[in-house]
Amino acid sequence: MTTIEAPINDTTRDVFHAAIALDEMFVDRRYQRDLDERRARKIGADWDRRLVGIIDVSDRGEGEDPRYAVVNGQHRYAAASHSGKASHLVAVVHTGLTLEEEAALFRDLDATTKKLSVWDRWKARRAAGDHTVVGIDRIAEGFGFRVMQGGNPAYLTCLSTLERTYQDDPQFLSQTLELITDVWPDDAAATKAGIVRGLFEIVRTERCDSGRLADTLSDVTPSQVHARAVDSTKTYGGQQWQAVVRVIVHLYNKSGRSKVHVAEVLE
Repeated sequence: MTTIEAPINDTTRDVFHAAIALDEMFVDRRYQRDLDERRARKIGADWDRRLVGIIDVSDRGEGEDPRYAVVNGQHRYAAASHSGKASHLVAVVHTGLTLEEEAALFRDLDATTKKLSVWDRWKARRAAGDHTVVGIDRIAEGFGFRVMQGGNPAYLTCLSTLERTYQDDPQFLSQTLELITDVWPDDAAATKAGIVRGLFEIVRTERCDSGRLADTLSDVTPSQVHARAVDSTKTYGGQQWQAVVRVIVHLYNKSGRSKVHVAEVLE
């Protein structure tokens, strides 16, 4: 049974303290980071209620069972369940939140405690309906990709590059992913950050004939482009994507009469 202890706001009652029963709580995996089970069990084995502190939960309403979604403190919640010594946890209860608002609260609260990984933050932004993340997901899925962790060739993992290129121009990010799927299907090396950013910059200049560019790329593998870019970086310096631009433009210029200057792409 849950016991309300002290309201924080007497007017709106939308945030208050309460002792929440463990069996009335749950974790929504749509925005929460993965649980470190080993860590939770260790905390549970060494359970000391004086060190637990206060967690944050969202009240989903009387019609929900379990009713309270753990927003901040899932490891303490899991540890309490493992401890055999706890039946309730003191929580700050937030009422009236949508799923998107819960995810945003998770992001903001967790950022002030344990530092979120890039992927944790991306997952939270996705659940919160972040415009950029949702837009990137939509483009990626249109070409059979998913933005997520893993070694699957269909997974896009270069989050910073995706966000940078999307903010620069979603249309050219779409054209870049379309080109990659056309010339290098099912090759995980094709979606490395340097390759994606380099191709994006080339496509965005609109100085290369699209058909000729596709034919040029079809004659090499993305791993070969990456290796040559590494060598180029050793000679000319710069970032990896800039070296990718140099390599691809060089190959493109060798394949036909019209030429593209690297400086025009990198400017």
